[in-house]
Amino acid sequence: MSRAAVLAALLLLSGLGMAPSAHAQAQRLDDSQSQVLGSTLQLRWDQAAPRDGRAGTLSGTITVLVRLDVRAWRGRNARIYQVIPANAGVDVQAQWSTQGVLLPGQMRSGERALVYAGPVNSDFLQETFRLTIRADGDRLERTERLEFDFEIEAEPL
Repeated sequence: MSRAAVLAALLLLSGLGMAPSAHAQAQRLDDSQSQVLGSTLQLRWDQAAPRDGRAGTLSGTITVLVRLDVRAWRGRNARIYQVIPANAGVDVQAQWSTQGVLLPGQMRSGERALVYAGPVNSDFLQETFRLTIRADGDRLERTERLEFDFEIEAEPL
């Protein structure tokens, strides 16, 4: 397979299978009812002609219907974070917009970003993310699996 074909790989989005976070008080949220509209994300070159012999960056956009099960924390104040694991050798940047239930934001591989802070008044938090992924075309050599997760830190009872 040619380098160009390999670099035009797909990123698969999934909320399952990520190891727990290093943040001691954070607990993983059940996001199993979230849905990616279109199962894969096709990345395209950001520039037609890379500079300085470098491959440049690849990016793509996809919509994710986020549904977080927060019933165990109902009636408490909490902070909810979106987490993206560190990928070996590939720096991935994620940016998302929302419709107002959760906060818009951005982060890189290995980071987490605040998406909610306040009272938990319902069993589920639901939001539509318009998610843009950008990856370094020089380092992306194969299809990558990108897993997002959500964590909650709630005030003690």
